[in-house]
Amino acid sequence: MGNKPTGTSGRSSDSQDAGLLFGILRAAVDAAASGATEAAAARARTLADPRLGDATGALLDGGVGTLLDHGLRGLWECGWQPRDVAEYARRLSPVARAYLLDAMVARADRHHPREGRDPRWQAQLDELAPTPPTSADDVVLSRWSSRRRLDRPSALEMVVSVLGLLAAAPALTPILPPPGGAGAPGVRGTRGNAVEVKILGRIRALLAKAESTEFPEEAEALSAKAQMLMTRFSLDDALLESAGSARAHTAAAGVRRIWLTAPYVGAKALLAHVVARANRCRAVSDDRIGYVNIVGADLDLELVEILTTSLLLQANRAMLGHGRQVDGRGASRTRSWRQSFLVSYATRIGERLTEAGAASQATLDEDQSARLLPVLAAREQQVEHLFAELFPRTRTHAVSVSNPSGWAAGRVAADLADLRQGRQAVDQRTSA
Repeated sequence: MGNKPTGTSGRSSDSQDAGLLFGILRAAVDAAASGATEAAAARARTLADPRLGDATGALLDGGVGTLLDHGLRGLWECGWQPRDVAEYARRLSPVARAYLLDAMVARADRHHPREGRDPRWQAQLDELAPTPPTSADDVVLSRWSSRRRLDRPSALEMVVSVLGLLAAAPALTPILPPPGGAGAPGVRGTRGNAVEVKILGRIRALLAKAESTEFPEEAEALSAKAQMLMTRFSLDDALLESAGSARAHTAAAGVRRIWLTAPYVGAKALLAHVVARANRCRAVSDDRIGYVNIVGADLDLELVEILTTSLLLQANRAMLGHGRQVDGRGASRTRSWRQSFLVSYATRIGERLTEAGAASQATLDEDQSARLLPVLAAREQQVEHLFAELFPRTRTHAVSVSNPSGWAAGRVAADLADLRQGRQAVDQRTSA
C-alpha cells in the first residue's frame, strides 16, 4: 500500500486497499462486539502494521468515521439517550470512554441539526461536554490520538473497543424522541419554575451533605430533612393541581432511566424499586445491562432520581466501611455479605419511606385530603397506563440473601439513614 502508479490502475488499487482495510476493521469490531477481545486486539494490531504503508491512516480514519456514524445513529433509533451512552461506556477504558463522548458530541450535527432535537436530549449532550470539540474533524482518529500521544496500535485497539460496544448495545425502551424523530409514547416535558428549582436545590444540598459526612447521626438527620421536604413538596404540587394552579405539574406520566454500577446490580435495583414505590412511581429493571426505568409524574420522577442516587451512595459507603468479610476458616464471604447487606438495606429503607409518606399525608386537614385524593388517583392511573404501554411484559424475580451477618448490618445502616417524618420541614418550604 506504499507508492502507487498514477492512472486508473492506481485508483483501483486504492479502492481495493480501502476495502481490505475496512473488512479487517469490521472483523475486529465484530469480534469485540461478541466478546472475543483477543481476536479483536489481534486484528487491530494487523491494521497498525507499519508495512501497510503511509496511506493506511487516512483510509482508517474514514472507515472509523463511517462506523461511528452508523453506530451512534443506530443507538438513537433504538431508544438510547446521550446520558445512557455515557453510563454504558463506563465499561470501557477511561481513554476509550473519553473518545466516545467526544465523538458523540462532535458528530451530533452530522445528520440532525440542533433545532431538530428534543431540548431534554440536547441538554444531556450539553452536560456531557461543557467544552465540546469544535467539529467532527476534531475526533478524526489520527488527530484525536495524536493530541493524546497514543501510538497507532493503542489508538486502533481503543477505537475497536468503542465500536464493538456500540455494535453490541441492545435496544432500549424509548423515553425521549430521538434526534429528528417523533415523540416517545406518553412522554411530555417538565414545566419547571423558580420555586421548583429552589426547592430541588435545597434537597440536593441536604443529600450532598448526607453523602459526605462521616457521622451516621448527621447523615440520618440530613436525609430525614431532605425526605420530609421532598414528600411535602410533592403533596403540595398535587394540591396546586387540584386548585388549577399554573404552577402545578400535569398528571401526565413520564419516564426516567437510572443506571447502576456493578457489582450487586440486582440488590441496587431493589433499592430503586422501593424508593419508586414509596413515591407513587413504578419501576422495571434490566439487571443484565444495569439500569432501572422509573415511570411516574414529572416531579415524582425528579425526587425519586435524587433520593435513589443519594441512598445508593450512602449504602455503598456504609457497606465498604465494614471491609472484607471472612468465615471462621478464613474463607472469603465478602460477596455474599455485601449482597445481603444491600438487600436488607433496601428492604428497610422501603419500610421507612412508606411510613414517612403515610405520616406526611396524615398532617393534611380534611379539606386538603379531599382535594388531594382525586389528583393522586389520576396520577396513579396515568402511571399505570404508561407503564403498561411501555412494558407490557414484565416478570418479578427474587434477589438472593445468604449471609445473616450482612443482613443484620444492612438493617442497622438503613436505620441510621432513617427518613423519619416531622413537621419542621414544612417551615423550609417556599410559600406559594
